[in-house]
Amino acid sequence: MKIAFLGDSITLGYALENQAERFSGKVCRILGAEEENYGITGTLVAQAGLNRNDEYSFLSRLDLILSADIAVIFGGTNDYFWSDKELFGEGEEYFSFAVEKICRFVCEKRKDKKTLLVTPYPHHGIGNYLGGKAWNTSNEHDTDELNFNGHRLCEYVEIIEQTGEKYGIPVLNLHKTPGFKWQEHTVDGCHPNSRGHDYLAEKIAEAINAI
Repeated sequence: MKIAFLGDSITLGYALENQAERFSGKVCRILGAEEENYGITGTLVAQAGLNRNDEYSFLSRLDLILSADIAVIFGGTNDYFWSDKELFGEGEEYFSFAVEKICRFVCEKRKDKKTLLVTPYPHHGIGNYLGGKAWNTSNEHDTDELNFNGHRLCEYVEIIEQTGEKYGIPVLNLHKTPGFKWQEHTVDGCHPNSRGHDYLAEKIAEAINAI
């Protein structure tokens, strides 16, 4: 059994000294599966902000999870921090459109396989307060604050949850799941430390078992 993990720096295991400690590997050890990790630092779900002109957005990489027995799609944090577009609109640069397109892909291309959508957890991170693509215009803030586009992280979470429900795709809502504390479970306010990856692995393995 193969489990593919499509994500950003959190999925990649950014800031871990030993990437064997990242949650994807731990999930696979719990479930006795083979790991396929497709985490890339800085990637957005939508083709916006930092990923407007490259092929690293989630939308551009969906084919990577096509054949896996189970796929875990875990994103939205960078869209909140780095997107230069509103939540709603027609086109791949809009978060709601991108999530809808991912869900259609899952239903059409992975209808005989299992897929889990995972939402971001609340934390303290670095985002571009001007909107757009430049790392050197970033600032730190909690995810319950308004971003450049006037949205809180919970609004991105709601889109994932509601769109997953619309298409019948299971969603693990980490924003509502108790227990994760960025002060204790991250190295920098955003990226999980080993304890944080333990937490994520436990919750994601439980959610996979449920489906």
